[in-house]
Amino acid sequence: HMSLGRYPTSYYVLCATAFLMMLSIAMINPILSIYAKSIGATGVWIGYAVSGYWITRVLLEIPCGYISSKYGYYRPMLVAMVITLVGNVLLLFIQTPLQLVLVRAMKGIGGPLFFAISMTFLVNLFDAENRGAAMGVFQGIEFIGTIIGSGISGYTIDILGFKGGFSVAVVLSALGLILLLVSKSVRQEVVVKGTREPLKVREIFEALTNRNVMIMAVATLAEFIMATGLIMTIIPLYAQESMGFTLTEIGFVMGARSIGFVVAMFTMGTISDRIGRKPVLLFGLAGTAIMTVIMSFMGSFYTIAGVICIIGFTSGAIWIVGPVLSSESVRPELRGAAIGVYRTFFDLGSLVGPIIMIIVMDGYGVSTCFYLASALLLLNLPLTMMIRPTQNSKSGNK
Repeated sequence: HMSLGRYPTSYYVLCATAFLMMLSIAMINPILSIYAKSIGATGVWIGYAVSGYWITRVLLEIPCGYISSKYGYYRPMLVAMVITLVGNVLLLFIQTPLQLVLVRAMKGIGGPLFFAISMTFLVNLFDAENRGAAMGVFQGIEFIGTIIGSGISGYTIDILGFKGGFSVAVVLSALGLILLLVSKSVRQEVVVKGTREPLKVREIFEALTNRNVMIMAVATLAEFIMATGLIMTIIPLYAQESMGFTLTEIGFVMGARSIGFVVAMFTMGTISDRIGRKPVLLFGLAGTAIMTVIMSFMGSFYTIAGVICIIGFTSGAIWIVGPVLSSESVRPELRGAAIGVYRTFFDLGSLVGPIIMIIVMDGYGVSTCFYLASALLLLNLPLTMMIRPTQNSKSGNK
């Protein structure tokens, strides 16, 4: 196995840039449903404010495979950082819920341009033996950004107000952009023009009709309806209005989920390299479904934070296996397309999740949201049993 010290420099630069980008996004996400309400959003508009970011992402994930095969990796990632920075600046000037949705949609362009392309780059940078671990560490560092950002978001906004929190996000995304601009290693390693002919529609269709890719996509859809719909949208409102949590406490609760994630990211990738992807995915789906129902019975700050932390770990198992299983299930030249398909479903879950959950909460009460999220995850267990082993991870040691 490749030790971390022997990874290329460009890998670490991408990790650091991803960390800063996630930190700037996570500073804002946990309090978004509350902020939307404070500027006059009601009902489903609160859902749209959270979903706004994902509207453009859904449309861009698959084209990103095409973009990176045509323009290489470096320039699109640079554009992504510029868009994120401009979006964070515009947040300072928002006055209506519609403006919030539009700026979030603009920021959503940056997400896939950076993450879909950097993940395709990493999948191609490492061989099968090290891919799970390298992707695990990359996503782990990205999520450490989420933990710290989520954890301090409520506290920062309690002290500095919403505009102050947005200003911190501006500084962080500017640092990420500067890092990518001054780094020679990424530019040299990645400046290579498109690696091959741009993706054809036929190839995207081939990835879409691959059994493993589709099973993984549907599992990811359910996970993100739970994560973005229930945890990111409903729980902050519920915690503030029904349980009287402060913004600082809500931030810490959201940060707790990311702690579980990071533990999963640094362990589950390596475990899946050893025992295969399917058992890890089954564990993730069943564990998350059970913990989601348990969460509905929790009433105090510490119990909710504890359960959300465990959900971070179990759902982290689903996340880490996703891009690896998808890219291993297709021919090497379709990897960009497979990751694009996987990420499209993760965005789709994040897009419809907040809207579905707000409608369910308004119509049937908060507890129904927990049961719905759990049921959607459990429906994926029989499908997951049908995953075929991939060339790279039959199971056991390669």
